[in-house]
Amino acid sequence: MSTDVWGKNRRNPKMSEVIARELANHIVNAKLAEGSVLPTEKEMIESFDVGRSTIREALRLLEVRNVITLRPGPGGGPVVRRPLPEDLGEALTLILQFEDASLEDVMEARRALEPTIARLAATRISDADLDAMEASIGIILEDPKPEVFQEQNQVFHSTLSKAAHSVVLQVFLSSLGSIADGIAGGVTYSSRRYVAAAHAHARIVEALRVGDGSLAERMMREHLDEAYRYWHKKHRYLVSRPVVWRR
Repeated sequence: MSTDVWGKNRRNPKMSEVIARELANHIVNAKLAEGSVLPTEKEMIESFDVGRSTIREALRLLEVRNVITLRPGPGGGPVVRRPLPEDLGEALTLILQFEDASLEDVMEARRALEPTIARLAATRISDADLDAMEASIGIILEDPKPEVFQEQNQVFHSTLSKAAHSVVLQVFLSSLGSIADGIAGGVTYSSRRYVAAAHAHARIVEALRVGDGSLAERMMREHLDEAYRYWHKKHRYLVSRPVVWRR
C-alpha cells in the first residue's frame, strides 16, 4: 500500500494498470490521431517484457475507458479512440446511482455550473460562436418542433460551453447533460415552451455580445431556474427519478 497526497492509503497498481497508463501517456504525448494503429500484441509483449494475459488486461482497461477500440480479426488490434465527455457521463452515472442521486441533483449541479460558464464566455467568446448561437435561436423560432429544438438547444449550450475555454467545466457540464438526457429522454413540450426557451437564449446572447459577464450569468440562471420550476410543476415524477446506469 502507498499513501496519496491526501493521506489516504491506496493499493499499488497492477502491472497491467502501469502498462495501460504508459500506453495512454504515449498516445497523448505522441499526439496520435483517432484511428491510429498501436503496436501489435506480440510487439507489446516484447517491449514490456510481460505475458500475453497482462497485455490483454492492459488493453481491456484502455478499451473500457474508451481510449482505444480493439478491432478483431487479421489486421486488427488496438486502435486509438479519443475519450468523450459522454464517456465520463457513463462512469459518473454509476457513481451517482450508488449515492442515490436523482435527476434533481443533476439539475442542481447544472444550475451551479452553467451560469459560471456564461460569465466566463462573455469575455472569451468569438463572433463566430455568437453567430452560431443566434442561428440556432432563429431555427427554433422558425420551426418550434421537438426534434428541431433538441438539436438546436444542444448546439446553443455546447457552443457556449466551448466558448468559455474552461475544459474542466465543459467536460463536467457535458457529462451532466448526457445523464439528464438519459433519464428524461423522450419528454416533449408545447411549441410555446420552445419559443420561450429560444427567447431566453436570445437574452443570454445579447449579454454575451456586449461582454457583460454578470448579466450573462444572471440571464442563464434565470433560464435554468425557469426550466427547473417547469419540471417541478409538470414532470415531478422525472425530477425525483433516481439516476440509473444504462447503456
